[in-house]
Amino acid sequence: MLRALRSRAAQRIGGSSMAWLSGATSELVAGGRQGAACSGSGSGLAAAAGLRPEAAVPWALQHAAPFSKKAKKGAAAEAAPQGDAAASFDMKDFKEQMEKSLEHLQGELANIRTGRATPGMLDHLKVDVYGDRLPLKACGSVSVRDPQLLAITVFDQDAVPSVVKAVAESPLRLSPRAEGQEVLVPIPRPTIETIAAMMKVAKVEGEQAKVSVRHARKLAMDAAKKLASEDERKRVEKEVQRVTDDYITQIDGMVAKKEKSIKMHDS
Repeated sequence: MLRALRSRAAQRIGGSSMAWLSGATSELVAGGRQGAACSGSGSGLAAAAGLRPEAAVPWALQHAAPFSKKAKKGAAAEAAPQGDAAASFDMKDFKEQMEKSLEHLQGELANIRTGRATPGMLDHLKVDVYGDRLPLKACGSVSVRDPQLLAITVFDQDAVPSVVKAVAESPLRLSPRAEGQEVLVPIPRPTIETIAAMMKVAKVEGEQAKVSVRHARKLAMDAAKKLASEDERKRVEKEVQRVTDDYITQIDGMVAKKEKSIKMHDS
């Protein structure tokens, strides 16, 4: 049953190779529910938003790849052992990885809405089912029944109670109810509590994006260490840090803008 559910999940997610790396974001999930501020460590933010460690793993880490390449020239170079080839650094790949993190964050923040039903507002939820922990989209499809009501069509009747539990325990303060193989989720008008919950979710998404950016930076710095020229290595490291700082600043700006929008009830 679980194998079939996972197979359907792979189809729903579009064949993505995202494997949700555990441990990559221990800095995000180390704390309790104290809701730490965006200081770079992210301790407690996942817990403050009602997310478990598995749910806080940054998506973009799955797309990270080394940025060093082996530069070989001529037939002699082709015949040379791999270790003898001079390393080069691909700044384009590094920046593309950073951009992916930013684009993913933009999509996640767009799903955070107060007072209006949108399917994406439940994307961050995880469901404990059949001894595993799966994304909600792997267990059912979410649709908008009306502006204040979401309907989750659960793929397996046996998973309905688990889906209800996942929604009820989310930071969104929702009250789902099961009707057959569907879970209906009324979306209440925004309150001080729901606005605060949405802001916490936005902060968590921002911290996930920062972890992805910093992971890409680490890969880039590791690649830079392999450069033969010390001057080139220092130049690349300086540029990598500059680009990293720029994307961290952009992330902070996107989260701040979303928080302002949430306070204004997404008007």
